[in-house]
Amino acid sequence: MRFVLALVLVLVLSPTPAYLVAPITGVAGVAEADGIAGVIVNSMAAEYPSIVEHGPVPSSLPIGGVCEVEFDRTGALWVEQYLSSQVTRFEQATGRFTTFSTPMPLSVPGGMDVDLAGDLWLPQVTGNSLLRVDTADGSMTELPLPWANAFTLERLHLGIGLPNDLALGPDGALWFTLGGLNSIGRYDPRTGAWDRFPVPGEILGQVGALFGIIKPGPGRTVLFDLPQLNKVATLDVDTHRFTQYVMPTPLSFPVGLRTAADGTIWVAEALGMKIARITPGTGQITEYPLLGVNGLLTSLLDGLAIGSIGNPLPMPGPIAEAGDGNIYFAVSFPAAFGLGNQIARFNPATHQVRTWPTPSTASYPCDINVHDPTAIWFGLLTTNKIAHLPLP
Repeated sequence: MRFVLALVLVLVLSPTPAYLVAPITGVAGVAEADGIAGVIVNSMAAEYPSIVEHGPVPSSLPIGGVCEVEFDRTGALWVEQYLSSQVTRFEQATGRFTTFSTPMPLSVPGGMDVDLAGDLWLPQVTGNSLLRVDTADGSMTELPLPWANAFTLERLHLGIGLPNDLALGPDGALWFTLGGLNSIGRYDPRTGAWDRFPVPGEILGQVGALFGIIKPGPGRTVLFDLPQLNKVATLDVDTHRFTQYVMPTPLSFPVGLRTAADGTIWVAEALGMKIARITPGTGQITEYPLLGVNGLLTSLLDGLAIGSIGNPLPMPGPIAEAGDGNIYFAVSFPAAFGLGNQIARFNPATHQVRTWPTPSTASYPCDINVHDPTAIWFGLLTTNKIAHLPLP
């Protein structure tokens, strides 16, 4: 205890050096040491903005499961509540929330995207279906998947496909994870055509189903994670060719991923406590370790400064490149190791990391949305709120 107290006093009374994250580089999943493990340096200086929370989001449950957030074409922000089986529209100008329940109870709505016609789409994990939401009035239409349906009874239609996330592909179709079938699914809202593509070598998709993420990939691909296999992969929407990347750190559990403007892939390795950059053209993977003593203690102190406490371990989750060219990610993630209270920013040029605590304790930031050029938006699962970090 005295040792910990001494370390805290040193950090409080001593100037904080400009620590950087040193990379570890490898190709095709083989890592080569290129520096010592990096550390997080926190930034709570006055010139940086603070996180602003909104809500709580109206829900039929005390904790509705606020996670993914998505903007529609009018600028309204839609909020997924997967525990209460609801979606909510938030209007920034007025601060008004409007909540809509899915037709099927306990449907567990998943990750969302907007199609070319402006409709909001999301999978229903237990409902074995896709859900279309008219963003004008919140009306909903269910489309049962053509595979793995178990039974249908009035409003209940259960199956084992376990679709969890959905993304608009470069071909205008909707692509979604199918962890229960070890596959990636496709639905074309213009033609009504369905397709399913088994992922080569995938096993135990059911284990990773609730962490199954799919996003637009580099070029004409979609990008998705295989956390139970320690891999991420792309699928070409035209040739249907899969390309898989093994993360260099064993058991790193990659659960966040996004394509940057330059075509590189950024990955959050939750259990590895690293983020990684993949160059698709060469297969090179560069990892950036996040764990360091200075980062752990300063993140705790900065949270306490605003009355917020959370898991200090830098276990990254949802990740994305914002318009300022920096990489933002949620900390800490995933359950049951989550209950973090921070948003982090990584500068790809300097490798410097800065973090911001949420005002709420153990808020569990869930999802990162960078479509607003002025702010980063995200859900706060345990407090049932949404929040934004203004960009400096």
